[in-house]
Amino acid sequence: MKKLFEQVYGRKLDSFEETKYSLPLYLQDGKRFYRVSVSGKAFVVVFFENQERFNIKTLKKQLASYQNALKEDAVYGFDKISSFQRNSMIENDIPFVSRNGQMYLPFMGVLFEKCAMGEDVVKERFAPGSQLLFLLFLYENDSYTKLEAAKRLQVLPMAISRASKQLLEKGLIEEKKQGTGIVMTVSVKDRRELYEKARKYLINPIQGVMYLPNGKVDSSAPASGEFSLSQRSELGYPKYVEYALYKDLPFFKELVGVDPDLNYEADIVRVQKWKYDPVMLSCNGQVDPVSLICTFEDTNDERIHKCLKDVKEEIWNWQII
Repeated sequence: MKKLFEQVYGRKLDSFEETKYSLPLYLQDGKRFYRVSVSGKAFVVVFFENQERFNIKTLKKQLASYQNALKEDAVYGFDKISSFQRNSMIENDIPFVSRNGQMYLPFMGVLFEKCAMGEDVVKERFAPGSQLLFLLFLYENDSYTKLEAAKRLQVLPMAISRASKQLLEKGLIEEKKQGTGIVMTVSVKDRRELYEKARKYLINPIQGVMYLPNGKVDSSAPASGEFSLSQRSELGYPKYVEYALYKDLPFFKELVGVDPDLNYEADIVRVQKWKYDPVMLSCNGQVDPVSLICTFEDTNDERIHKCLKDVKEEIWNWQII
C-alpha cells in the first residue's frame, strides 16, 4: 500500500505508518490501519486484510462511524477490486485505494484508475460520443457526412462535431468540405489496422451497475457482461443474467434497485448503465464486440480473457442490423 502512494505522490507523501486504534470489535476485526499524510493533509486508510465481497450500504454506514471515531477522513483500502466494485463506491461517494492501482479520494479531488501502472492520462481517452462515432466507422461505412452520422446515431449534429474533432486529433479520420456539408472518412480502411490504431483510446462504457427484480428489464435490451460472453464463447453460465442500457433512459428515473446480497440470484438481473446507447451498435440481442471487451478492462480473470479472444474475432465481421 505504501508503494502505491509513493508511486502516485512521490515527494508529496509526508508520511505513511501503520497505527493502532481503540475501536469497537466490528470496526476493527479483519482490518489494518494506516495513517497517511499527503501535502499536509492527513487521513486514515482502513485496509481490509481479506475482503473479496462487500456490501456497499454497510461500507457507507461504517465510513461515518470510522470518521467520527478517528476524527479524520477515512479511506477504505483493498488488495484489489473489480470494475463493478470501483464504480459502486464512486457512485456512493466512498473513498478508497486499491493495490491494483486504483484510487478515489474525493476530499482531495483525486480519481486515478490504474494510476500506478503508467496508463494513458484519462483526458487522452475517448469521450463516450467519440467512441460511439468511432465504432460506427469501424462496423459500418468508411465515410459519413456529419448530418448522416447524427441521423444514424440519433444525436444532435453538435455532438457529432465534438466527437469528430477528437477522432481527427488522434488521426483516425480525415475531414473534407463537400458542398455545404463536411465528409468524415477513416484514415485507414483496414478494420484490423483501424482498431489497433484506436485501441489505446477506448473506454469502458459502463458508468454504473444496478440489480433489478427479474422481469423489470425489457427482453429487447442487449445482453452484456459475462451473460453475453457465455453466449459467445465457452464461458460457463454466469451468476446473473445481465443487460446493457443507456444511462439517460427515462426507464431509470425514480427506479430503485435491489440488494443482491438479500435476494436470490434467480429473482434478479444485473443491469449495466452505459455512457452511450448500446442499442445503436447491437446485433442479434448482443452488445457489440469492442464495447463488450472494454467492459472487462479491469478484469484479471484469465478464463474471461481467453474467451474475449473469440469475441475479438467478431469485430471484423460485425454488421449492425
